[in-house]
Amino acid sequence: MEYLVNNNFFYSSIFTVTSEQILSAVIDTNKTLLRNPENLYKTLDLKTISSIVGAIFCDRLTNSIDGAIVNPIEKGHPDIVPVNAINATESELRNYPHGLEIKTTVGNVKTGSALKAGDNRLHFITGITWQAHHREVHELMGLIWDFNAISNNFLFPMITGVFFSSDLTNDDWGAISGTTGRNTKVCGMTAKGRHKMKNGWVVIHKDYNQKYNKLL
Repeated sequence: MEYLVNNNFFYSSIFTVTSEQILSAVIDTNKTLLRNPENLYKTLDLKTISSIVGAIFCDRLTNSIDGAIVNPIEKGHPDIVPVNAINATESELRNYPHGLEIKTTVGNVKTGSALKAGDNRLHFITGITWQAHHREVHELMGLIWDFNAISNNFLFPMITGVFFSSDLTNDDWGAISGTTGRNTKVCGMTAKGRHKMKNGWVVIHKDYNQKYNKLL
């Protein structure tokens, strides 16, 4: 698990977060992901695995932050909130005014690629897109993961990059899709937004540095 680390990164709002805390959370998340049986990852879709990666990371990062907790409700925004939010209502927690939002992606590959769980995607990834349910996400910590942690001849998920921007605008997100039927409303980050995330890199696995610099 060899990572490049931006030691100049420092997030300060109601609580503070350093690159050292993020690296520690990344490593703890990777270790936790390795403890699960490989069959779990073989039966889950990539979106669900992304959710698991993000949830574990939020828990591990929050454990190292003074005065912060994971948002108590499943659909709460942002994902990590100040500890006094424990007294907030469910309605308030859905869009709490302070905290750190986390989004996770495994990246895009060409349509028709025959990649499956346990297949490394480094040489096949063609794009990186973080998605949100609305265009008002102006501060974001974005994770990227891949099947890259080997154990018993199977590649387990691990976080390969962490990026951050505090100055995203509505224009850094594309049009909202899925507005009809049962589809979930989502919008993808634009190239301008991805460039901002690239400039705010925090942790990158050394094997992915060149690829992520190119794609972002």
